[in-house]
Amino acid sequence: MSGEKQESGVFARQSSGLIRTLSSKETFLLNFMYLSPAASIAYPLTFAVFFPGSNWMLATLVGALLALPTAFMYYYIGMLTPRSAGDYVYVSRYLGPRLGMIQALVNIFGYGIGLDVQTEQSLVIVPFFQTLGMVFHDPGLITLGNTLVSNTFYYFVSTTVMILIIGAVLMLNMKWIARVISSLTILQIIGTFVIIAVLFSVGRAGFAGDFSSISTSFGGPSYSVITSSYKLPLSFNGLGTLLLGIMIMGNLFIYNNAPIWVGGEVKKGSRAIKSGILYSYIFAAALSLVLVFSIVDVIGQRFFIQASDVGWTTSSGVGIPVAPYSLLAFVIIPTLSNLPLLMIILISSLTWFVSYAFIGGLNGTRAMFAVAMDRLLPEKFLDISPTLKSPYFSVLVFFAIALLFNYLEIYQGFSLSLMFGVISYMLFQYFIASLAAFRASKSAGKLSNKLLISSGLSAVSVISAIGILLGYGALTYNPSGFGFDLFSGNVVPSILLLVGIVVASLIWFEVARYIRKKNGVDVSTIFKEIPPE
Repeated sequence: MSGEKQESGVFARQSSGLIRTLSSKETFLLNFMYLSPAASIAYPLTFAVFFPGSNWMLATLVGALLALPTAFMYYYIGMLTPRSAGDYVYVSRYLGPRLGMIQALVNIFGYGIGLDVQTEQSLVIVPFFQTLGMVFHDPGLITLGNTLVSNTFYYFVSTTVMILIIGAVLMLNMKWIARVISSLTILQIIGTFVIIAVLFSVGRAGFAGDFSSISTSFGGPSYSVITSSYKLPLSFNGLGTLLLGIMIMGNLFIYNNAPIWVGGEVKKGSRAIKSGILYSYIFAAALSLVLVFSIVDVIGQRFFIQASDVGWTTSSGVGIPVAPYSLLAFVIIPTLSNLPLLMIILISSLTWFVSYAFIGGLNGTRAMFAVAMDRLLPEKFLDISPTLKSPYFSVLVFFAIALLFNYLEIYQGFSLSLMFGVISYMLFQYFIASLAAFRASKSAGKLSNKLLISSGLSAVSVISAIGILLGYGALTYNPSGFGFDLFSGNVVPSILLLVGIVVASLIWFEVARYIRKKNGVDVSTIFKEIPPE
């Protein structure tokens, strides 16, 4: 962005160069993959140990209802302004370019930093190999699974390879990206249905018997021993149910805006946005409720909580050689003697967490592209490959950021706390986007009232959820409390990074505005218009 050459036109280009190729079916599958119930529901349920007496079914329903206004808000504003990098466009136009820049960089760095976590090493790939080792009686596969996380070099290589694969896919044009994501999502849906069918078919007694038989064959505890170790009451707890519902909202239902980030690449705007935002949300919510019911009814709350909290091996480490860190470890138990069903579940599980990486990569690269359209990044970020029809330079820069933080986390010990995710995603993305939509409702025409109500409710819901979660976390900050887990990790570096992103965003905007002004462009006028398609 240097030099004295006079620049013409308001935007860096009169057309984005992105092609509208996504159908209603593809936006539906894209958003469902972002929600990813099978991957997302198990993690917040592990916090149920801090909320004894919480009703998991009711908590899931509460989480879905809390995020419902946000879903409607995105649906209405997506119809109003169908552009790629939608959140950035809304925020920068209706709340101002500085907040827009902050929102964009939070997305770019937030998704870039988290990409290595989303490559699912400990949650899926490790139990994948451990399970294969059990089934085929191959200790080498079990060792491989353990080595992927215990050996720093292997862990770094495996996460790097996964990041490069995801980057290679995102270098393709949107049609091919959609085909890859759609195929993976269909596989994920099939696998989720198989999990539910298997659990209901075996029932509680069948699951308990299968687990006890397998565990004792490895010298581990039986189902009843683990269940009896859970001593906390299960009588109904309203506050615990609300808190668990907020955790489910923040880890599952709030992630309902994938089509918004590729809005400029969607065909048949309103129909595709409705399919992508509303229909996929309803389907994911219904599937989540059924999945949670199957966990409660078949696996059992006491068993799930106790095994997730302390494991299912003896004090000497003897037992099933698959750590119960994700839902996958539980659902493979009834299928170990049925290889076809087991392989469907194992293979489909590979899509669970990588879905976030694909959508996060799309969000980050589209944010870079949109910021460059507004002349706040060099025009190089707008380069579209003639062959691939994709913004290849933005993709390369985003994945360079991801690879850098992958190295920093594994070799330098840099990691972020859960609080960073809560603040950056719920506050800087969903709350600010809700405020922007509320502001936009004044000039939304026929959508004005609907957008006003949905955005207002969304803002209240999101900020209330954040306040309750962090407030309760502060009150229970002790070695055995919820707050200790919530604020675990590198809290101070996380906060400093977030503050650094905010400060860097503001400085970057002022520097870009100064340089553009020297070249004859008043950047402030750009944000009075919606970017071209």
